[in-house]
Amino acid sequence: MRKGVAALSFLLFFLLLFSYFYLPSKSISDLYQEIPEQVRQNSQLVAAYYYSQTGFNGFREYQFAFYNPESKTLSIYTFETYKFLKIWPRMKKSKITCKTPFNYSLLATSPEKLKDFTNCDNCRQLLYKDKIYRNEEIENLQPRLDELLRPDLNYWKVTGIKSQEISIGAVSMYSGDTIRDIGFEGYPGALILPSQGKDVEKATWITIYLDDRPRVAIHYPENVTLHSIYQQDVNSSTLWTAENPKLQDIIRGIKEFGEYSEKAWRFKVSIWDPDTAWIEWIIPEERTYAYLKIGKDPIPLRRIHFRRVYITHCSIN
Repeated sequence: MRKGVAALSFLLFFLLLFSYFYLPSKSISDLYQEIPEQVRQNSQLVAAYYYSQTGFNGFREYQFAFYNPESKTLSIYTFETYKFLKIWPRMKKSKITCKTPFNYSLLATSPEKLKDFTNCDNCRQLLYKDKIYRNEEIENLQPRLDELLRPDLNYWKVTGIKSQEISIGAVSMYSGDTIRDIGFEGYPGALILPSQGKDVEKATWITIYLDDRPRVAIHYPENVTLHSIYQQDVNSSTLWTAENPKLQDIIRGIKEFGEYSEKAWRFKVSIWDPDTAWIEWIIPEERTYAYLKIGKDPIPLRRIHFRRVYITHCSIN
């Protein structure tokens, strides 16, 4: 009897240990073929991403971002292998499609490059402009704030968004029986590339500046900038330049929140003038949304707890 109990205990221990470490993987190239053929034929692949974490809460995430030049839409397909009840592997699929005023054909990459992905544990890989970047290379790829601000332009707003995955659109949270928008609207149709780490200055940056007309510029790695006319009024009395000395104080203040940037699923910095910045982030594991204001008339850190996971949807503003 004791031997049977011991054998059963050993078997259960082995199964738990196996379930802790084991997480099936698929070829990202094969998953690409599961996307509808019409999408693959009519759209351009602009980025692909693989993200893996092992352990009790382990997962493997595979993402594809497409741009359809005819309908002017961005679509993100996500395949995620996770552990149901922390034990049994399951795969869930999702898709989000948003209209975009930006021409993402400039970022089109060859699907053949997907064959160069190598599945690994506790790693990240990003396909961007026909080259695969791994782990820290992804962060180093991102443009820095001080690299994109030009002294010859008059800025109205500068927004930096960091995300743990390829994302697009606004973010909402379930709070009780209602769904509440919490900001992060960014600009309609802006593709956010993945970025982690404590360096807040490296992100997907969106600037609104006054040229002949108010314009939006989205800054991507390797000096790629996409432009669009801004559809709302810009108050000329609030314009400022990159040479404003107060701006450096704001940038130094933003850097202090790098620890939240590293943990957050999405982290956002909005500089409305050279001495005011709003900082917001979501940490899904802690079910919290947090925000604060630094610079002029500061607001201390505040947290809002939500009951259910966040959702993304296409912003309309």
